Amino acid sequence: MSKRKTEGITKPQTRTLRAICQIFDSTGLPPTVKELADVLGISHASAHEQIAQLVRKGYLRKEEKKARSIVIAKRHE
Repeated sequence: MSKRKTEGITKPQTRTLRAICQIFDSTGLPPTVKELADVLGISHASAHEQIAQLVRKGYLRKEEKKARSIVIAKRHE
């Protein structure tokens, strides 16, 4: 069974992206996956999956070999 491809950005993904943007705007640093999971009240694995989906959809990028590797590519309106 394959995963269904969702066009656009889902509500959970929007919530995740907004949290990442808010943390970045207030601290000047992107959150770690653990910090993001704590803020959203979700598991580390769920936060990681949300980030991966946002990367696939072009909203985020990841820089290799960095602890805080999330880069905001575009913000959701």
